[in-house]
Amino acid sequence: MESQRVLVAFSSRSGSTAEAAELIASSLRAAGLAVDCGPASEVADLAAYDAVVLGSGVFVPSRASDGGGFLARHRIALRSLPVWLFCVGPIGGGHAAGDGTAAASPADCPATTVGRAVGARGVATFGTLGMPDGDDPVAAIHPADARDVRSWAQGIADALRPTVPPTHRRHRCQGVPLAS
Repeated sequence: MESQRVLVAFSSRSGSTAEAAELIASSLRAAGLAVDCGPASEVADLAAYDAVVLGSGVFVPSRASDGGGFLARHRIALRSLPVWLFCVGPIGGGHAAGDGTAAASPADCPATTVGRAVGARGVATFGTLGMPDGDDPVAAIHPADARDVRSWAQGIADALRPTVPPTHRRHRCQGVPLAS
């Protein structure tokens, strides 16, 4: 069976969202999925993908904060794909859906609002990743834990993993197929 192909796209100013996207992509690859990861602004077509994970420093419904208007450009294609959104930055603070399928961020969070609007299967907000002390004092308020990002990604992988029918084996003595 061919592996699901997932796009992990991101918009990142400071590099924190890009780092989270790479963590998500590597977790999905480790789970056996084929993954492409890159800037959302460079994605021209979604035809090759079975799912999309989109990250931004912030999602604001009234502006293109998602990498050059990714959601608007691909709105028709996204209707037929499972989509997950994640937000990385000082507004984060560990609100993540561990199973990747349900939003666990506060109801008034812009990422949750955008997630509902696009029919996302899950939304997560994470604090900043990988910023050296002193770069952004606000970012230090809610640092992200890479384990939380990986755990959320594992939930996505579990949701995308196909259900495998029970395997059959042959009994050594009689050659009769038995369900295991």
